[in-house]
Amino acid sequence: MGMAASQARYLALTARKTNCEYEGQQINQARTALANQSADLFNRLLDLEVPVAPKTTDYTEVQYSYSDGTNESVLDSWYQLSSSDPNYNYIVNHYYYADVYTGSQKQLNNPQVQTKGEVIEDAFDGQDPIVTYDANNDTYTITTADGQTRTYSAIGSLAMDEKLENSLRDFEVAKGMATADGALTTDAVYGYQDSNGTWHFFLEDEVAEPKDYSTVYVPSMVGNSPLTELTNLTEDQAAELAQILKDLPDSSMNQYLSFDAEGNLVYNGSGIYAFDMQGKTYFTTESDLYNSMQTYDEYGKPIEGQQQLAYYNASYIKTKIEETNHALLETDENGRFTSVKFDDDSVVYTLNTETVTDEDAYQDAMNEYNYKVQQYEKTIADINAKTSIIQQEDRTLELRLKQLDTEQNALSTEMEAVKKVISDNVEATFKTFSD
Repeated sequence: MGMAASQARYLALTARKTNCEYEGQQINQARTALANQSADLFNRLLDLEVPVAPKTTDYTEVQYSYSDGTNESVLDSWYQLSSSDPNYNYIVNHYYYADVYTGSQKQLNNPQVQTKGEVIEDAFDGQDPIVTYDANNDTYTITTADGQTRTYSAIGSLAMDEKLENSLRDFEVAKGMATADGALTTDAVYGYQDSNGTWHFFLEDEVAEPKDYSTVYVPSMVGNSPLTELTNLTEDQAAELAQILKDLPDSSMNQYLSFDAEGNLVYNGSGIYAFDMQGKTYFTTESDLYNSMQTYDEYGKPIEGQQQLAYYNASYIKTKIEETNHALLETDENGRFTSVKFDDDSVVYTLNTETVTDEDAYQDAMNEYNYKVQQYEKTIADINAKTSIIQQEDRTLELRLKQLDTEQNALSTEMEAVKKVISDNVEATFKTFSD
């Protein structure tokens, strides 16, 4: 090998060795970073709090109860009086549960208030109507004394849409004009549509004593349950409605019900409706029905979009009755209460001592414990998974570092050999020139 070639080879080996050293440094830095990540995960593991299952004893307490012959009462809490009183030594909070007749208001999610048409007859009483006929346009105009005018056009000349057809059918059924085959009779019938979209009709045969006919739509059913407007209240209905009004004085019931000076229920005979649902009778009001009947006068529109219907009933509801009294509590030799006498009762009641567990609170605590256990186990699994990945990456880097170490040893050996060749070449060259 020539001197130039040897030197070039030596330089290449030196560069490669330097690169190996640099790559080894990078790998060591990467392994240090992985070690830090592993240490962080280990510290997280140490910081984890192991969930502890709740104990039933933590939700168990001694309870004092007594019976007055009607209700089973429980002493809820008691506070000793600081002043010496020979008759009473504690202030006691106690309670019992009783079925209380209570009025309630509910909202029906899908009320489906269905309607029926009712034909209203206006005879223009006291308005001295004047009827004029326009033969060119085939129209009748009715002018009343107050200056109001209504112009009716022949039905046959009007564009028949679904609303006109249904309104006309309601009118003709009410007047007994519909033919046997159900076809509409338009001869001698005139009509106009007011600004509210309601159709009004006039009969040519009644020109001498004109009348105006229009259809209004009133509630008829809630879902599949027929509505019944109450005119006379039964004793049970009056009692239930009175309770509803007492408990819900600001509801729409106060528009139709009231109490007189003696506290008796007053009802004028209109505005309250009843309907049955799932075997029970409920009440609602004309106001609530019309609030839900957003599409009551428009044919073909869905009723599922109605706003929720308010409806009412009264029923017996289990209610917690709480009382607070001065009381005389007697104790036994173990410091447990044995009897109680209240300031508003002459009877001394024997106290029953029992151990009770708040099962609902214990179950809530157990549910929370199970949730925390799942969280804990998931965190452990996540840390173990991340640690496993870090260990795998570290083993890969360690293997690469060993390869670099082997390569560097080989490079060092080859460099020594090349260095020996260069040294021999230099020595031989100097000998040649010295001769």
